[in-house]
Amino acid sequence: MIGGDGRIARALCPALVREGYEVVATSRRLGSGADLALDLAEVARTGSARLPDCDAVFVCAAMSGYAECRRDEARARAVNAEAPAVIARALAGRGAHVVLLSTNGVFDGEKPFRAASDVPDGATIYGRSKALAESNLRAIDLRAAVLRLTRVFVPGEPLLAGWAEKLRAREPVEAFADLPAAPIHVDHVVTALLAIARARWAGVLQISARRQVTYVEIARHIAARVGASPDLVRPVAAAARGIGPGEAPRHASLACDDFALAPIEPFDVVDAVLGFAR
Repeated sequence: MIGGDGRIARALCPALVREGYEVVATSRRLGSGADLALDLAEVARTGSARLPDCDAVFVCAAMSGYAECRRDEARARAVNAEAPAVIARALAGRGAHVVLLSTNGVFDGEKPFRAASDVPDGATIYGRSKALAESNLRAIDLRAAVLRLTRVFVPGEPLLAGWAEKLRAREPVEAFADLPAAPIHVDHVVTALLAIARARWAGVLQISARRQVTYVEIARHIAARVGASPDLVRPVAAAARGIGPGEAPRHASLACDDFALAPIEPFDVVDAVLGFAR
């Protein structure tokens, strides 16, 4: 598990253990509880990574902040694209099934429900670095899998939980009116990754909610669930809060016919991560 202390990996690791796998997790943060220290920037610089033999390797770590990637494009390319290629070359040659987590950001967001077969045309440094990671991986090992994800929420999602707390107190919140999401639950991701590991699926696979919503719509849904006025939700423009060009796409959805998952409703995801009773 590359990036064992990340949001998705923290849910995936125990699920793999329950499935009978022995899990070895890496992290660049000393004292994080990971089994091995691994800095992807250093892996890219040296072109090598000391990793044990394994049946499968999940590349969960990434430099994912849009602003961070904008500030240091070279580091984003190294961490997101070059280091995963080094890892794939090392482990695929020893029989490991390589699984790379990727993003809807590989597309520019001008069209909804982009297909897995569509050619990436990302409008951000982050999206382009992940698209390069995908192409590098597929060039190294056609047996590898890429799993593209839309916005992933985890139980207790801090942004949403903070809104819920303020709205319960009848305090206003600000939310983006022009930033869409097609949110999925981290459990959907874990289910898909376990299926990929069992079947050793290859190719590009995608998960998305069946429709997108704006963050204003999410905040107003939370207001309704806690009995607050929707007028407490104050729309703001993404650009006014430092969101750069291409980082607030018109469309955030992906086509996702690859998995036997029930259609994912965005507000069901919000309710689940905040513990709202159905």
